[in-house]
Amino acid sequence: MNLKIVLKIFSASCLIVLADAAFSYPTKTVTIVVPFTPGGAVDIVARTVATGLAEKWAQSVVVENKPGGGGAIGIQYVARSNPDGYTLLLGSVGPITVNPSLGPVTYDVGKELAPIVLIAKTPAVLVTLPTAPVQNLNQFIAWAKSKPDGLNYGSAGNGNITHLVNEYFLNSAGISARHIPYKGSAPAIADLLGGQIDFMFDVVPTAQPLIKSGKFKAIAVTTMKRSSVLPDVPTLDELGYKGFDVSSWFSLMAPAGTPKDVLNQINSAVNEVLKSSKFRDRLDTIGAYSAGGSPEELNQFIKSETIRWKKVIDEKGIKPE
Repeated sequence: MNLKIVLKIFSASCLIVLADAAFSYPTKTVTIVVPFTPGGAVDIVARTVATGLAEKWAQSVVVENKPGGGGAIGIQYVARSNPDGYTLLLGSVGPITVNPSLGPVTYDVGKELAPIVLIAKTPAVLVTLPTAPVQNLNQFIAWAKSKPDGLNYGSAGNGNITHLVNEYFLNSAGISARHIPYKGSAPAIADLLGGQIDFMFDVVPTAQPLIKSGKFKAIAVTTMKRSSVLPDVPTLDELGYKGFDVSSWFSLMAPAGTPKDVLNQINSAVNEVLKSSKFRDRLDTIGAYSAGGSPEELNQFIKSETIRWKKVIDEKGIKPE
């Protein structure tokens, strides 16, 4: 038989096999890698999505935690996995769009990962003590301007989203404050409760219990919509900072080179899961809300987030700890 004919038959056979594999996906266990330790918001979102997908697909979907390197270890693991749709990444704002601008990283998001879908967002919330001389945002800004040496604010560390959202807001409001970085949000919260710092922006999942108990006073949230667990707290957009929309967010990604048909199937399945009341109720427990959309929309979102945080990092000269 002519060699060209043999090659055409072989190529056609390969395409049929690939098409069949994509059509029958998934046929084995799917692993979602979380690049952080168990128990945090990223882990909770991953396990909630995994449960929904397992029910939809009637196939096992497991979560594997691979912490370390600020998310680098888990991201590298996924990026270098077989691009067949069976090893996925639960990506979040820090490792995906912040860390690459803070300094050299051992992965390239644009080249090594394929976007699938934006899963959820959770706002940050501006909090201070009940004893602070403010009841609303205007009073807070006046308070900050009245301090000759400025107020002190805490964050979970240099370059953490709780640091960047503070700087982003201070710039928008035309005020200044002194940054006190901590090794995680827990010690920052402890010092705010103890009066060593004046305020902070913290993510809703950790701040909400302290707000509910009356230990923190909430001034505003940072997303365009109010938090379902803090319905009485206005958004910065409502308070005059139009278009202010900052969140801690969660996305699903795959190794670059994963067949587009497989990516689209996962995207479709996750979007269906996001619409379920069971998923939304679970997100409510961490003060988050479902997002959704196409791979292309997630790709554009990641690009815009990267540009936004790079600008803040460069303008403020922020360096990692």
